[in-house]
Amino acid sequence: MTPKPQASPKRALISGAFWTVSTRWMVKGLGFISTLIVARLLLPADYGIVAMATLTAGLIQAMLDFGASTALLRKGAVSQAEIDSAWSLRLLEGCAVGLLLLGVAHPSALYFKEPRVEAVMWVLAACMVISSASNIGFTLAQKEFNFSLQFRHNLICKSMGVVATVAAAFLLRDYRALVIGVVTGYASGCIMSYVMHPYRPRWNTTQIGEIWAVTKWLMLAGLGGFFLRKSDELIAARIGTTGEYGLYNVGADLGQLPTGELGPAMLRAFLPVLSSIQDDVTRTNQAVLKTLSAVNTITLPVGLGFAAVATPATALLLGAQWVEAAQYVALFALAGVVQFAASPLSTLLTLRGHTRLQNHIVWAEFAVFVLCSLVLVPQLHLPGLVWARIAASGVNALVAALCASLYCQLAFSAMVKVLLRPTLGAVGMYLLVSLVMPWVPGNAWSLAISITLGALAYTSWTLLTWFAAGRPEGLESTIYDFLASGKRA
Repeated sequence: MTPKPQASPKRALISGAFWTVSTRWMVKGLGFISTLIVARLLLPADYGIVAMATLTAGLIQAMLDFGASTALLRKGAVSQAEIDSAWSLRLLEGCAVGLLLLGVAHPSALYFKEPRVEAVMWVLAACMVISSASNIGFTLAQKEFNFSLQFRHNLICKSMGVVATVAAAFLLRDYRALVIGVVTGYASGCIMSYVMHPYRPRWNTTQIGEIWAVTKWLMLAGLGGFFLRKSDELIAARIGTTGEYGLYNVGADLGQLPTGELGPAMLRAFLPVLSSIQDDVTRTNQAVLKTLSAVNTITLPVGLGFAAVATPATALLLGAQWVEAAQYVALFALAGVVQFAASPLSTLLTLRGHTRLQNHIVWAEFAVFVLCSLVLVPQLHLPGLVWARIAASGVNALVAALCASLYCQLAFSAMVKVLLRPTLGAVGMYLLVSLVMPWVPGNAWSLAISITLGALAYTSWTLLTWFAAGRPEGLESTIYDFLASGKRA
């Protein structure tokens, strides 16, 4: 199967980013509505119970993530046997995850010192199997740059999950409402994948060996990445109370929301687009630099801006009982910025087949996290875990840039150059908002004025420095050309 030809990879990347970002933010908008309602009906401990169970499920899933979809995306043309083998591998993976979750449910409840975790994990085991049976046709749609289909699907399923969660929260007033929402999301996702895409996968194992040869290092890197992103939660759930872990977990989700949803969504189209021009090294590297500049121009100010307004934002969104989560919201907003900064470089390494190298980078980052945690946690308690993640992510970004320079002929100085302007602008905006915000009374006014001031300051900085730099091609030039063409029309 050969993907449909595209006239312009740049246009495909912009279109994919548009559909991905706009729909993901609509999805998160629904999630916000759910959180605003449900957080006032449930306690932090209720969130902590479900978060403990999903944390364990995520660990098992990362251990057995064979990267079948990635194997299809990185190839220009794929056969039906490869597509069906990827689906079959995913199904086997889901069944194995489900069985392991059943096996570790009781030990997990003992580890977290929370007996209610066991029953939640039984439910999640079934959800993993259901999810693995979803239609792989959505991966084919992504190869054809049809990103609107997958995210219409996500929007529908998220809506169903939100409605189920809110309704159950009003009726049950405990953690079971969150479990019902999770089950609804997984079940509707599987069903709608077949309703919305015509491809019908069949059982086939002939190409599993070939897929494994490509993705085995990605699996190990994924496992290391999970430990890196979630080991702090494993530790927090053990050393903190259920309520403290609920604050930590919700603070992490809210703090990483801007970059965690915006950044990866912008890069959703990046790998398939790069694969279409990978034979031209110069063109590929130019695309990577432009994307590195564009995504950080957006995610840096969003993440740092959210960190600056974390206290009034947390109070307004979640209510007074969640005010202690504000410190985690701020720290995780900063962590999200650092974690995502070098993501386009990781995509380039994947494209060039350096999956083993990526595995080493991830595990080295995990080692840095462990060392930093040993130093910081005894001093700072749970916030020390977040600072350890920030430090480790910074090391990862630096190493990824060095590897891209050594193995992909991407100049290190060019990477620094495209990141300099957005970094200085975002840091300056953060300092300005932090100075002004304490002088504004009231959470609502403080948040509104801070956001307005920060947006004006960063936009002015970006435009002035872009003109001063000679109007280089990038996000600013794309927006400028679009607006100019609109005026001419």
